[in-house]
Amino acid sequence: MSHHATVALIVLAAGLVAILIVDRIMQRSGRRVVAHLPVADQAVFATRYRLLRRVSEAVIILIAVIIVLWSFDSTRSAAQTVLASSAVLGLVVGFAARSTLANFVAGVMIAINQPVRLGDRISVGDAEGTVEDIGLAYTRLRTADNRRVLIPNEELANSRVTNMTIVDPISLAQARLTLPPTADPARVRAILDEQADALPGRVTDRPGPGSAVAEVTAEGTTYTVGVWMPDATQAATAATALRVQCITRLHEEGIVAEAADEVAAS
Repeated sequence: MSHHATVALIVLAAGLVAILIVDRIMQRSGRRVVAHLPVADQAVFATRYRLLRRVSEAVIILIAVIIVLWSFDSTRSAAQTVLASSAVLGLVVGFAARSTLANFVAGVMIAINQPVRLGDRISVGDAEGTVEDIGLAYTRLRTADNRRVLIPNEELANSRVTNMTIVDPISLAQARLTLPPTADPARVRAILDEQADALPGRVTDRPGPGSAVAEVTAEGTTYTVGVWMPDATQAATAATALRVQCITRLHEEGIVAEAADEVAAS
């Protein structure tokens, strides 16, 4: 094995060891810091910590690659030729600034400004879900139906983002039901409120939104009923349970059956 190849292997091995050491140190420091933080601030720290760790690893890898390239005469000569060409350098920088670098810078700004954090439930465009990861280029969301949505950091930074949990983790579990216009609104709302008050796990120290008439059309009346839940995950589950309970109760009262009879008659 040549001298240059040996140097390259040593540099790469040293880079790998450096990454492991930095990762171990940051994990220990992170656990100590998190142990003394309020629960509300732990997501903020975790978001910044994860991105900082990845940036550190990327910098170490970049330094190792540069050292390896400069260890070989042929590679060093080619690198000098490329760097000496202002046109090529300008093209590379321009392309990076437009795509990769833009996403990287946007990811750093997201980690610093905290418009979204790990674990937040957000809505961006037509995507809504829980923030699972904020990487160097993409932010990953987990939707309610367990899909993964990857959003470029630049797009996330330039879009209008609705964050449902950044101020308060308490989330709304809401059900919408459309009933025939002949249904008595007072009777329907009383049933819906009864089911909302009976929903297990709801937040009891905050006035609930209760039921309301959302829309009235010739085809029917749309009602909404909601309760506050401790977090977005429980809210998603509670919304389904609330809808089922309301439909079951309305069926027992004959209101849903009335709707079916009207549809059959028409």
